[in-house]
Amino acid sequence: MGRTERRQRTALDEAYRYYNRMESGEEPLDIYKLNKAVRTLAFALAFCDSGEFKLTRQLWKRLHQALFDKLISNFPGRIALLDETRAPLEIRSPLPDSGYIEFYPDRCRRADDVNEIELARLYPKTQGVLKRIWENQGAFVNPMDFEGADCDGGVCFMKPMVTGHEILGEESRKGKDEAYSRWWELYWQAYCTPNRRQQEVITRQMSELEAVWGNLYY
Repeated sequence: MGRTERRQRTALDEAYRYYNRMESGEEPLDIYKLNKAVRTLAFALAFCDSGEFKLTRQLWKRLHQALFDKLISNFPGRIALLDETRAPLEIRSPLPDSGYIEFYPDRCRRADDVNEIELARLYPKTQGVLKRIWENQGAFVNPMDFEGADCDGGVCFMKPMVTGHEILGEESRKGKDEAYSRWWELYWQAYCTPNRRQQEVITRQMSELEAVWGNLYY
């Protein structure tokens, strides 16, 4: 894995800090930073299932939900819907109660620049907008689709809310330190083993760490 690819990654602690800066108005929305932050959170949620590092899953899921909502409601792109088995659904078919939505931002052209979330975790207003688009218009979304009040028929929708900031901040800092130590432990294991297959396994583990914690080489 080349260093250029490492530099293109956003670490979990950086994604968390970027969200806080956006919310405070210190930094504007940036499609590339936001897209990488969403993908980092997705990797982290999958990674914490392995149990190697402690992450409070429910809190990080809320952060992922909030970042995904910011991405899909502020930048144009294409959506695709999948059922519970991840089989693709036809455009203009009814929006299912469960399943997954994929979002492909227009300005992110890499093959893996796709972001996925469960339909049930969409912010209610966002789900309503996407339902209307998918069933009546097609697969393309635009920020203008999300303009308007957050209330409908006397019902007001609560936006994605991130809580537990003290825990998120501590886990991101501690996790980065632990990942750094683990990465270098794996590095020397790979360097010392003559077994090519074992080297491949170790390299894959290093790549998984970097997908969540960014560049650990320095």
